[in-house]
Amino acid sequence: MSRFPRALVFGLIGSFGIAYAVFAKAALHAFPFSGDEYSYLLQAQIFARGLLHTAALAHPELLRVDHVVMDSLVRSKYPPGTSALLALGVRAGMPWIVTPVEGALTLALVWKATQSTLGERPAVVAVLLLGLSPLFFFQSASFYSHTPAMMWLAVSFVALAQWTLDRRSLWLVLVGAALGSAFVTRPLDALLFGAALLSFRSLRVVLIAIAGVLPFVALTLAYQNAQFGSPFADGYHLYAATFPALDGVPAVGGQLSLRYAVDGAELWNHLDVCRAFLLEWMVPGTAILALLGWSRLRVDAKAAPMLRFCLTVIVAFSVVLLLTTVEKDDGARARYLSPTLIPIVWLAGTGWGVAGDFLREKVGRRAPAVVGALLGVVAILEIGAFFDSRVPKQWVREGLATAVAKAGVAAGVVIVRAEHPTRYARNGPFFDQPVLYVSSPPSVSVNEVAAAFPSRPIFLATEPHGDRWEQLSWQVERLR
Repeated sequence: MSRFPRALVFGLIGSFGIAYAVFAKAALHAFPFSGDEYSYLLQAQIFARGLLHTAALAHPELLRVDHVVMDSLVRSKYPPGTSALLALGVRAGMPWIVTPVEGALTLALVWKATQSTLGERPAVVAVLLLGLSPLFFFQSASFYSHTPAMMWLAVSFVALAQWTLDRRSLWLVLVGAALGSAFVTRPLDALLFGAALLSFRSLRVVLIAIAGVLPFVALTLAYQNAQFGSPFADGYHLYAATFPALDGVPAVGGQLSLRYAVDGAELWNHLDVCRAFLLEWMVPGTAILALLGWSRLRVDAKAAPMLRFCLTVIVAFSVVLLLTTVEKDDGARARYLSPTLIPIVWLAGTGWGVAGDFLREKVGRRAPAVVGALLGVVAILEIGAFFDSRVPKQWVREGLATAVAKAGVAAGVVIVRAEHPTRYARNGPFFDQPVLYVSSPPSVSVNEVAAAFPSRPIFLATEPHGDRWEQLSWQVERLR
């Protein structure tokens, strides 16, 4: 008889899914805080109407919004995978529920992969460590692409685990299809996870997986051709070329370069990301448990193939981090390491057994339960600390529309004056709201904006500054 009944396991996973959904709706207000999240949701709204893009208004240079390509057409710069799934939620009127469901499915997949290769107890520990990870918790309540990407990577992970047990080629086909789905969501994550297949030292594994990926690569090329004018033109390059940052420097976020591996400031950023990932964005001690798990599994011949794969994934993402710029932005900078949580908790599931044996021997029979509970409490406190620091920023980000409505603006053009006005000019993909937000830089005069929209009243909204609640209200005034 299983030590952990299936009802208990699925109840645990379901509870995490409910917690993510409650956090998404009640704490984060189902609001796409970052420009990335808004871009994904905007494209989902377009997809939900059966379209690839929409027509832009006249003077799109006055209506810039982060991470959205806006010339004669409006569309997200990102691959379509995340938005395609969000579109299901848009059609249902609940786009915010999609990512919590993806998070719960990811937990179920990680449980299955760990249970089939390592056993019941390590599988439950892996679920707890991943489910309570502040990074995974937060992202499973947001609109970021990291959770759907992790879901697809978890499908490939569980298929690989099953293949190591029975060597059936069908599992490798599923690995390829899952990696392909991840490719249309976050291409680099899929490529790195796929490259780790080389650790199996089998040409057959690689070729069958590639065969499963190819249809999704073809789909991506077709999408790029329809969306950006060429199979080999992606939204990142079109966005950077068309809409440089307001200070005139083209956006380069996410660009890979060897110089980042030797640049002093970037090296410091990389170290800080690793520190935050290990100490703030995971359940405390998860990395140590993973090391303990490695120490035990390295002498287990049955676990050897998956162990090599897990270590290769972790190394691959760590190396690429060194080649990536990781300047501060709206999200958790450690999010680019999110896929490594899957192999880390797989290792840590076994590591908890090693640590538990030590605690029982040196401290007492109940010590593992007490320590485990304390680690869970600390993880929850870390989530709370993140939310506490996020609330003032969320109030400002959401507060523009609230302040405009409070000022009695029923229709018109609102000029946004802020440090980063393109974070706020959120008019949706169809420009069908009576209030239009303009993100023009200060170099564009009010008269120029008025000339562009001659039939509408003009208002000015000024970004709040300060760290006290009473300083977080936007100032709105009528100019014409």
